[in-house]
Amino acid sequence: MTLMKMKTKSLVMDQDFAYNEKLGLPVEVYCPQAHQTIAFGRIQARDDRYIVINSEKHALDDYFFFGCPCVH
Repeated sequence: MTLMKMKTKSLVMDQDFAYNEKLGLPVEVYCPQAHQTIAFGRIQARDDRYIVINSEKHALDDYFFFGCPCVH
């Protein structure tokens, strides 16, 4: 199940984040070091290095993000 999630629900491109933000869809923030989800919610703000979910800033380089990727 984890492998399927990695392949089909990963948010990688800026378009994916913009799509989720525009529709107000929730995003899961997964920490690979702690092996657990650390945040789940709507995108409140984002830039090219960080994303803010539940008033917490998460670096794009440090975490995995899962949601609904847009169709390219």
